[in-house]
Amino acid sequence: MKLTEFLDKQRSMIDREMEAVIPRESEIEDLYTAHWEFLGQGGKRWRPIMCVLVHECLGGNAEDILPFAASIELIHNFSLIHDDIEDGDRSRRGIPTLWVKYGVPKAINIGDNLLNKAYESATRLKERNVPLEKILWAIELLSRSTATLSEGQALEMSFLDRWDVTEDEYLEMVWKKTGVLVSAACAGGAYLANSDRSVVEDMREYGRLIGPAFQIVDDVLNVSGDYEKYKKEIGGDIGEGKKTLMVIHLLEHCSPGIREEARSILAKPREETSKEDYARVIEMMRDHGSIEYARGVASDYLARAKGKMMCLPDVEERDILLELTEFLVRRNF
Repeated sequence: MKLTEFLDKQRSMIDREMEAVIPRESEIEDLYTAHWEFLGQGGKRWRPIMCVLVHECLGGNAEDILPFAASIELIHNFSLIHDDIEDGDRSRRGIPTLWVKYGVPKAINIGDNLLNKAYESATRLKERNVPLEKILWAIELLSRSTATLSEGQALEMSFLDRWDVTEDEYLEMVWKKTGVLVSAACAGGAYLANSDRSVVEDMREYGRLIGPAFQIVDDVLNVSGDYEKYKKEIGGDIGEGKKTLMVIHLLEHCSPGIREEARSILAKPREETSKEDYARVIEMMRDHGSIEYARGVASDYLARAKGKMMCLPDVEERDILLELTEFLVRRNF
């Protein structure tokens, strides 16, 4: 079975589990219908699928981990809705964002309720006869991870007013904003399969590596991808003035004149940043090797993440997880 076919099949399984806590039909307007409107826009559900694969690698049953896996996906989507509001993004995957369609107050409420439903989903582990102490561990993990995610978002927003952001600061931010949920998914999958602590920690570290690698590639695609495949505005990060790894590399390796020109474009309000501005900054990145540098960092993280996978038994699920891991970093959309 091709990876895309496998992901589609697993996605249906995750969606069925989310339906246990989010009704597809409701008399409450602009809430549950909006949830499924957003959840149905795309996304491969790869975070919860990783959780299930790790669990199965270690002898667990997929059905038993689904409530926890679904909670990971719900937290992820809660964060996306809030990100769109905070970043002012008007479209996601080629579709108007929820705050554009429903207004900011309703979009905030829609996002908040996804977070509520994530914790409700996690409590359904008791229906799989998971011991209460393990359920408490899982909920604590989700709570800590959500707080860390918010820290990452706060860091990224703080970078907007700074020109001295370092690569280490960027990597710390991207681990907190993107890596933490992957880390939680994989550590949770291992823990709930009754694995040794060393395996749980290896899977936690695997997520700490592959999550940032995914985000770095996403940043690269934002300046070099094909819109028809990527489904996000090419150069949008430039319009938002984000300090991506490529921007940090460019500003550290260019001449004073280029640095001043790049800063002047990145400092513009988004609505005043033109397509020509986007193209100029992308040209600077290419000329200074910033895009290739970022790809190299992502590849290094990938190699280290694959090393952490060696704690898993040599079974079919590990092969699938490896293929998915490679895909997340080698993709072009």
